[in-house]
Amino acid sequence: METTPKPSADDAHCAMHGQSAAHSAAPDPNTRAAPGQWTCPMHPEVVADGPGACPKCGMALEPVMPTVGDEGEDTELRDMSRRFWVSVALTLPLFVIAMADLIPVTFVATVADSPATRWVELALATPVVLWGGWPFLVRGWRSIVNRHLNMFTLIGLGVAAAYLYSITATLFPGIFPASFRDESGEVSVYFEAAAVIVTLVLLGQVLELRARSRTGAAIKA
Repeated sequence: METTPKPSADDAHCAMHGQSAAHSAAPDPNTRAAPGQWTCPMHPEVVADGPGACPKCGMALEPVMPTVGDEGEDTELRDMSRRFWVSVALTLPLFVIAMADLIPVTFVATVADSPATRWVELALATPVVLWGGWPFLVRGWRSIVNRHLNMFTLIGLGVAAAYLYSITATLFPGIFPASFRDESGEVSVYFEAAAVIVTLVLLGQVLELRARSRTGAAIKA
């Protein structure tokens, strides 16, 4: 008759040690992000000690556990709202000048045909692109440096291409071949395209941050 051998003290010690090791190896969901830290809503593995932008997707980071005194996201919402309204004020006249051929008003068409028009467009588009769109240009550049291409990569490339091409056409029109010129011999500029892209993206950011702010307020309540 066979008898089951009793476990020795060493066996019991090994079993207890194995269970302890297995327990310590189990992933702790709180080790990656703790209260007081910030994370990306799309990439939870991204953790930071303060507000900023996700290095992978470019979205604004949000606090892991919002608190009553947390004002980081409200500050960004106010900043984006200010950039948006200033950009709207500058983009509207720029868009009207660019679309003058489609507006049945003699005065608008006369102003649009003036040689100084493209300098006016340059003056209107520059603060929109370099100030209003600066956060997107920075995020687009970081996405290239970090090798995580995202929507801000496309936004940055589109805005930079339209703006830099238009500046070159304004300052050095003689370097362009005849195929780039219209019936009047002028090289077309696309300042309004760069400004409109920035303004629309700012609108999207304001709507997104406003929705997230309301969600955070509900969590705090």
